[in-house]
Amino acid sequence: MYIVVVGCGNVGSHLTKALVAIGHEVLVIDKDPLRCQTLQEELGSVDVAILGDGTVLDVLRTAGVARAKVVIASASRDEDNLAVCQIAKHHFNTPKTMALVKQPENEALFKLLGVDVTINVTHPALATIEEEIPGHALVHLMNLKAPHTEMVSINIPSDASVAGKSLGDIVLPPNSFISLVVKSEGPKLPKDSIVIESGDDVVAVTSPEEEQLLYETLTGVE
Repeated sequence: MYIVVVGCGNVGSHLTKALVAIGHEVLVIDKDPLRCQTLQEELGSVDVAILGDGTVLDVLRTAGVARAKVVIASASRDEDNLAVCQIAKHHFNTPKTMALVKQPENEALFKLLGVDVTINVTHPALATIEEEIPGHALVHLMNLKAPHTEMVSINIPSDASVAGKSLGDIVLPPNSFISLVVKSEGPKLPKDSIVIESGDDVVAVTSPEEEQLLYETLTGVE
């Protein structure tokens, strides 16, 4: 799925990495050349970010918003995020628009003007956004106090190689571990004998550096 993200701050950057990790095609628009360059270097592709003002029609056109299934506005100002969503919706007929809202009193206005999903930044924004992306498989639950440590939830697809394997037989990245396995009948504490099945949600503690490898381990096909 092609997704355009406007704003490459903390939320926009982390969200982009998460969406790329689960296989989406993502393009970020930001006015800060350093932010664009940093994201390009971290993801190893110049095609992941362009320099520009996401509230400008021509910039959105250059970014290919006309073919985007989702546009996410994560800029620092509410008025910019509203403008992005309005342009995407009314000029490019984007099926789904999402926006961060910094001022809670603006949330009702965003909804009144047709923004499909609003995320108040006083709540866990990243997980809320990821859950609204169709076909999401990896959701960030929280950043932990330990440096460079995060908790994520990964949904096991039906064709994953780990489906049918016992937890003890799955080789995880060295600094990642499973903390919970959520099955249809309820959550289970991790034991080597637990069999991972398609549809399970695996909650894991990992690092940003190992996140992609962990995702591939739990969802990949041999």
